[in-house]
Amino acid sequence: MQKTFIDKNINIQKLVQDLQNSLSIDGWEVTTNQYAQNDYLLRGQKKGHFHKVEEILIRVRGDPNNVLITIDEENIGTFGRAWINLKLLGEIERKVNDGFYS
Repeated sequence: MQKTFIDKNINIQKLVQDLQNSLSIDGWEVTTNQYAQNDYLLRGQKKGHFHKVEEILIRVRGDPNNVLITIDEENIGTFGRAWINLKLLGEIERKVNDGFYS
């Protein structure tokens, strides 16, 4: 799943930090790798039902006026996907539109 933000003047470091906080609050163990100035990969892991490990990969890259967020997930069920779509991406979109990351 992908989400693109164009002409929003986003502070990418602030966006990545907020993503880390959101994942941590929801119980994910998060590691972050920075590949370039504005290219980050967040890897979250959490034990799901029946002790299956759920994994989420969030890549944030671009420049302040053209940011692409790509989310890949593994072993995440219906509720996890709903959380990603509604809570995580929905909250980020609201904050971007409110200028929170400017």
